Amino acid sequence: PRSIPSIHVPSPAVPKLTMAKCRRNVENFLEACRRIGVPQDSLCSAGDVLKGEVVCVFRLVQALLSLAPPPLHSAPSTQLAGFALFYLSIMSLLCALYCHLVVF
Repeated sequence: PRSIPSIHVPSPAVPKLTMAKCRRNVENFLEACRRIGVPQDSLCSAGDVLKGEVVCVFRLVQALLSLAPPPLHSAPSTQLAGFALFYLSIMSLLCALYCHLVVF
């Protein structure tokens, strides 16, 4: 958060950014990547990003993902599984009762 000092965005009056503003956005992003610890060999040049060099951008995204902390909850909680089992049991019981009552 707040790693990039400024980001140029399009406005309703000027819906498309100039190439200079696009380049500045990319340069600010790459500088933020350097500051948070992306290895130099994983970084692209601004020109590579602007040209859409997919391999270079993919390598950069992989390096960023490797720096991310692991997710807090990787598996559903047992409490949620317990509630789901309870809910399905109640709904099955209600369905069985309804079907039984409709027959009479």
